[in-house]
Amino acid sequence: MIRAVRNPDPVLRRRGNPHQSLPRALRVTIPLLALVAVDGQAATWYVDLGGADVQFSPQFLTIRPGDSVTFINTGGNHNVVADDGSFRCAHGCDADGGNGNASSDFWIATITLTIPGTVGYFCEPHGSPGSGMYGSIAVLAPPTPRPAPAGGMLPDLLLGASLVALALAYLRRVRLR
Repeated sequence: MIRAVRNPDPVLRRRGNPHQSLPRALRVTIPLLALVAVDGQAATWYVDLGGADVQFSPQFLTIRPGDSVTFINTGGNHNVVADDGSFRCAHGCDADGGNGNASSDFWIATITLTIPGTVGYFCEPHGSPGSGMYGSIAVLAPPTPRPAPAGGMLPDLLLGASLVALALAYLRRVRLR
């Protein structure tokens, strides 16, 4: 005679959603942490110049520190020169061993800006700082860290200890099932 034995462990019997064993708080927190991690990556911005119009498109950008800006000449004799002389680019940038002289060839040049503030730029043959074929890049300041609570580290320690206690209680409850 074969006798069916029922598994007394409800966790092992669960066949439905594999996330049922995770508390709701963790199911919500994990994706949010992933979003924060992705948000910290640097971006690349593109500025077209040349073609039918003698202008930069977009003319004005706002970026974060560490972001890159790639200039793409699609036609016409152009280059990109910073108002303050920090870069001069066409077939590469002068400071990086490239040639920043205006060129009517197709070219791509990339710069990375890390210092907050506004950098103006222009095309030597068609503009000057603030007129003609010109543009600017505003580099935002990094977010200011929040000051510690008035109570010092005690509230943080209490919160951390509470979270550890909740996690341990949850793990004990799962093991006892």
